[in-house]
Amino acid sequence: MPSVHIIGGGVAGYTLARELVQKNYTGTISISDSQGLPYDRPPLSKSLQVEPFAPIAWYVEHGISLVQEDVQELALPMTEDDWVVLATGTTPTLLQVPGAQYAHTLHTAADATALADKLDTAMFGVQVIVIGAGLIGAEFASTASMLGAQVTLISNSNAPLAPVLGQQLAEQLHADHAQRGIKTITGTVNSIGADHIVVDGERLEAALIVSAIGVEPETTLASNLGLSVEDGIVVDAQQRSISHRQVLAIGDAARVQGEPRAVHWEAAMEDAAQAAATIMDAAPVQRSVPWFWTDRHEMHVETVGEFSKVATTITRENRRGKLQTVFGLDEHGTLVAASMVDGGLMAKAVKRLIARGITPSIEQLEDPSVGPRELGRDAR
Repeated sequence: MPSVHIIGGGVAGYTLARELVQKNYTGTISISDSQGLPYDRPPLSKSLQVEPFAPIAWYVEHGISLVQEDVQELALPMTEDDWVVLATGTTPTLLQVPGAQYAHTLHTAADATALADKLDTAMFGVQVIVIGAGLIGAEFASTASMLGAQVTLISNSNAPLAPVLGQQLAEQLHADHAQRGIKTITGTVNSIGADHIVVDGERLEAALIVSAIGVEPETTLASNLGLSVEDGIVVDAQQRSISHRQVLAIGDAARVQGEPRAVHWEAAMEDAAQAAATIMDAAPVQRSVPWFWTDRHEMHVETVGEFSKVATTITRENRRGKLQTVFGLDEHGTLVAASMVDGGLMAKAVKRLIARGITPSIEQLEDPSVGPRELGRDAR
């Protein structure tokens, strides 16, 4: 009987299983993951909560085998009816300083549960230091602060996430931490102890230290299988490994040959949809404009498009004089990106405009009275 063996229970792995079920795949489906029941990753840093995608009953109903195991090696498929799909995700980048073992990471359900327990049992105002102010670090700092901790956030930049959100909004969001009671320090960590860290020679006391300096694609299994690996498991447009046609790779661990690696939630879902199309010999999936979001301090922040292509920006401010929307144009004056705070329907509108190649006038982009429904209406 045909089979699909999925390694990894994140959004990519689960979405593939769901897609196959919806497409009436007639073979067997199994998911191997060291953490057991597949769950969504974003809530880990946003709220320290573990949210399974579906109850066990759903997997039983659809005949999907869940195997809690850490797969280090496996046999490669020998026929065109059998598939191995690597959805192995990422692994935390570790600090390379003395005492790094004293810093916790926030990457798995177990990590989130352990940190939630520490914050729940700590005294109000416990000193927490977060190293790294990108996506995970900023979200955890916000969560810890709302739970009553005194948080210090260490960054090597005054604009973390600038490549994703654009320089201007990234700077504003980082500066906003101070207004929420979080102390921010721009500097370099020299060493870590059980109850302190040293930043640029200054000792800072802490009861809890969390490192969130980034992630790397988890490619250990792919390397063990002899697959091509270069900043991810290298695949073609159909998500096939360029080293083996019956091995697919999807999600944050995969990289399409000749392109940068996509590391966001929606891209992982589209990878899974494409993998299902490849397995079912269906039409290729139409990719959408990149979209990313983050929640912090009760703010919802979104970005669409790619700020790496931006040459000039046009901004809108809210009634308090703070940036609300940043539109990015490339060197030809074409709309290629936008980021926004609590933007409502604006993200969907800009995503649609970019997909259609429509660029509103500068006047429309600057005018806060032009809403998402009117934006670009008269553009050609």
